Amino acid sequence: MKNYIKVISFILSLLLIATAFSSCGLKIWMQFEDWVKTTEEGFTYYYNDGSKDGVYILDIPDTDELTIPEYIDGKKVVELGHLREQIAYMERYCIVGENTKKLTIQHQFDIQYEHAVNYVNFPNLKNLTFIDFLYCNQSYSENELLVPHYIGKRTSNVPTVELKKSEREYSLEDFKAQVIIIPDYVKTIEAGVFDGLTDVTIKTSYETKPEGWQDGWNGSCEVVWGEEITYLYYYDWIEKTEDGLTYYYNDRTNEGVYLLDVPDDEELTIPEYINGKKVIKIAHRFENKEYGVYGTETKKLTIQHQFDILEDIVCFRYLTNLIFVDFLYCNLSTEQNELVVPYYIGTEDYSQSRIPTVELRKSEREYSLDNFKPTIIIIPEYVKVIEKGVFDGLTNVTIKTSYESKPEGWQDGWNGSCKVEWGYVE
Repeated sequence: MKNYIKVISFILSLLLIATAFSSCGLKIWMQFEDWVKTTEEGFTYYYNDGSKDGVYILDIPDTDELTIPEYIDGKKVVELGHLREQIAYMERYCIVGENTKKLTIQHQFDIQYEHAVNYVNFPNLKNLTFIDFLYCNQSYSENELLVPHYIGKRTSNVPTVELKKSEREYSLEDFKAQVIIIPDYVKTIEAGVFDGLTDVTIKTSYETKPEGWQDGWNGSCEVVWGEEITYLYYYDWIEKTEDGLTYYYNDRTNEGVYLLDVPDDEELTIPEYINGKKVIKIAHRFENKEYGVYGTETKKLTIQHQFDILEDIVCFRYLTNLIFVDFLYCNLSTEQNELVVPYYIGTEDYSQSRIPTVELRKSEREYSLDNFKPTIIIIPEYVKVIEKGVFDGLTNVTIKTSYESKPEGWQDGWNGSCKVEWGYVE
C-alpha cells in the first residue's frame, strides 16, 4: 500500500511540474533562434520577453534610405549588431549596410564591438542624419563630443551630416560633454538642436555660420569659429581587397596606393592598380605604426611595374622564383649607370642559402623608355628565362652576363639591339 501511495505521489508531482511548464508556454526550452523575428520592413531582431533587456537588431533591409527604429513591437531597440557567445562557439550578427546611402539615427543604442572589430558598417553613406543629436548621445561621458560621420566602423568615406530637431521632450541630466566639436561635413543644423545645454562650448571649423545652419542653431552655447579639427586618421584610409591585400589610399591627396600587407599565398603578384589607383609603394610607417610586408609563405613573386620600397621592412625570404613582367618598365626611373637584375625585392637576405630563379617576361603593353638611364645591364646566372622583346627599344646599352653563351631559357632575339658581353666576371 505504501508503494502504491509513493507511485501516485510521484505521478502527481510530474503532472504539477508539467502544468507549471505549460503555463509558461515552455519558454524555458526556447533557444536563441526562437526569439528571432523579422519585421515587415525587413529588420531581423531578437527580443527575449523573459529577460526584457530590449531589442537587438541582427540584420537590416537592403535599402538606399534607412532609419534605425527606436521601438520594434513596442520594445526599445538597445543594440545594433550582436555577438552571441556559447560554450563551444561564437555566433556573430554583423550589420553591413552596403547599399545604404541615407541613414537616420533617432535615439541612443549600443553598437556591438569586439577586439577592435566593429560589427556595424555603412561604407557607402552619402548622408547621415541625427534626429535630436543630444538625445542620441545621452550617456556620453567624455568631456568632448565630436559630431561623427559614421556609425559603427570608421570610414574614410565622409558623408554629409545633418542635425535635425523633433518635437519630443527629453532630459539632459545625463549629458556630460562640455565641448561639442562640429567639423565641416555638418551641412545642416536646425534651430533648437542644442537648446537646453548650459556651460557648453561649441567648436567648429567653419569661419562663419554656413547657409544650412538655421538662426538660433546653437541655443545658448558659446561658439568658437575657425577651429582646426582633425577627424580622419591614417587608419581610416586602410582597406583590404578580396584577395587579401591590405592597402592605404587617401583620396584627399591622390598620391597613390601604399601596399601594407600581403596574403599568405605561395604565389603572389604585386598589382599595378587597386580600385583604379596605382600602387606606388610597398610598406609604410605611419606615426608610430609600422606596416612591413613580409611574404613568409611566398615562393613565387611576380613584379609588373615600378614602385617605391621601404627596404628595411620588406622581405620575401623564402622565394624560389622571381618574375619581372617588362623588366624595363619595372625600372624606368633608375638613375644609376649600371643596373643589376636582382633576385630579391626589399631587403637582401644574406642568410638565404638558396637564390631564387629569376625570369624576365614580356607583355603586350606599350611604354616609353625616355626616363631609362642605365647604359649597362648586368644579368647574373640566376636569370634562367628571358623572353624575346624584353630589351627591345634600348639604344647604346651593353648587356653583360656571366654566361658563356645563350642559355636554353633565353629566347632568340632576347637582347634586342643591345651589345652582349659574355663571360662577364664582376
